[in-house]
Parts: sequence; C-alpha cells; structure tokens
Amino acid sequence: MTYARFLAIFLLPPLALGIALEGRRLAARHFLLLGALTLVVLAWTSPWDNLAVAMGFWGFDPERTSGLWIGWLPIEEYTFFLLQTWVAALFVLRKLRGGATP
Repeated sequence: MTYARFLAIFLLPPLALGIALEGRRLAARHFLLLGALTLVVLAWTSPWDNLAVAMGFWGFDPERTSGLWIGWLPIEEYTFFLLQTWVAALFVLRKLRGGATP
C-alpha cells in the first residue's frame, strides 16, 4: 500500500465527515485558528521528524511514496501532519459544541 492510499483510506473519510458535520458552522475565525495550528504543527513536527529519519530511527520506502521529498521526508508525511491536525481540530470543535461523536 502506498502512503498516499493510506492517507486516502484512513484520513480523508473522517475529514470529509467532519467537514460535513461542522462545515456550515465554521466561521472565518475557525479557519484562522486552523491555519495558525497548521503552521505550529509543521514548525514543531518537521524538524524532529526530519532529524529522526536522517539519524536512521525510521524511514520511508521510496517505492511507496510519490517521490516528492522535502528534506528527509516525503510529501505524504507533511500531508499526514496536516490531515491529522484538521481531523483532530474538527473533532475537538464538535465536542466543544456538544455535538455527538459519529
């Protein structure tokens, strides 16, 4: 299984569900907060993840990635950071509003 397929199977459906459930209630301030959170996640996670791969703690099979790399990480790893953050943010927003968890 490719990394992109993994993301498509396990992160896109919950993201789509979260958008479907919360989409109408999302205001500009939510998107600003999500944008700021995205920057924090990228700034915080990218350095240590790159370092861990560079030091050989783990790696990525080039046959299972797109071949697009930024530093030591495939673009799919950065996509994972973003999608996971957005899914979690929508879940937290729904819980804070008292919505039922699907």
